[in-house]
Amino acid sequence: MRKSLNKNNGGKILGVASKIDVKNFLGASRFLLVLLICLGLLLCGGCGEKESAAVQKEGSGYSVTDITGKKMDFAGKPQRIVSMSIGTDEILLDLVPMERILSVTYLADDGGISNIVERVKNIPNRTHGSSPESVLGLNPDLVLISDFFPPESYQTLRDMGMTVYVYKTPSNMKEIQNSILELAQVVGEPERGEQLVAEMNARVKKVQEKLAGIKEKRRVLFISAIGAYYSPEGTFRDTCRQAFVQDATEDLNYSQACNLSQEIIVKLNPDSFVIGDWNFDGKHSPEKLKQELLSNQSYMITKAGKNRSVITIPSAHLLTCSQHFVLGVEDMAKAVYPEKFP
Repeated sequence: MRKSLNKNNGGKILGVASKIDVKNFLGASRFLLVLLICLGLLLCGGCGEKESAAVQKEGSGYSVTDITGKKMDFAGKPQRIVSMSIGTDEILLDLVPMERILSVTYLADDGGISNIVERVKNIPNRTHGSSPESVLGLNPDLVLISDFFPPESYQTLRDMGMTVYVYKTPSNMKEIQNSILELAQVVGEPERGEQLVAEMNARVKKVQEKLAGIKEKRRVLFISAIGAYYSPEGTFRDTCRQAFVQDATEDLNYSQACNLSQEIIVKLNPDSFVIGDWNFDGKHSPEKLKQELLSNQSYMITKAGKNRSVITIPSAHLLTCSQHFVLGVEDMAKAVYPEKFP
């Protein structure tokens, strides 16, 4: 969902059949393209099947093998780390001291999509997408990049002599936790990774305890500035599952990812529409989208339209592929079942 949206920031979310077909939207602005890629992670997540983060201890150092099969050796914990995705930005901030982070993505400064705006102010550098130019000259001892990027992007960095670790883009809470544990091993902080995962589990468990006894899940449909989208799996669907909510698109069994027509949306008949609050280009406010949904006569026959139920959830919580995924679960549960959270 930080599955967390961005091909140049594969972690948010910044969420194709498995990876959204961005080519269909290349006429859009750069900001809209960023939104589309972020939604790709939110709705689709990663699709890699290979495992990564094989760790071997070698004396005082250690070795890791990433999802591409690349083995890399570390004599000690990396001290000049560059992050190439907003999801990794967020994970790193809770794994290592800030002094060990050389650069985060430019999206880390965008409060509409980032959970760490205040915390990254003292980190001096910013990367922009998979651009090697934004890394050139920083002299990092480790670059972390998602497999959501095209292979040529991280190969270019390797050809420049950099140590580049590629990890699988997560598409649900379990995979996000696997990424946290994996990256914790890579940066030499396995205990801290385990602690983050335990904290996530505890918070989700607390939410689910409050929802105990729910017999019929309420159904929601996520709609963005580009409409509703179907994909078999993604962080949004898992956010719903963790919050005892049903993603209405689970009723569909299409063979591939696709945009949904108004007719299909009406047939799905969700109890509520869900939207994010990220006004990515200053022209797509959540208030405007909400008004459009509630003024659309086709939607007035749905339960969401009749009850004028449009739920707005912070995009930084909804689109993240980091430990902050649990914030989206909490937001969803409280918005859909307010009676359970007096």
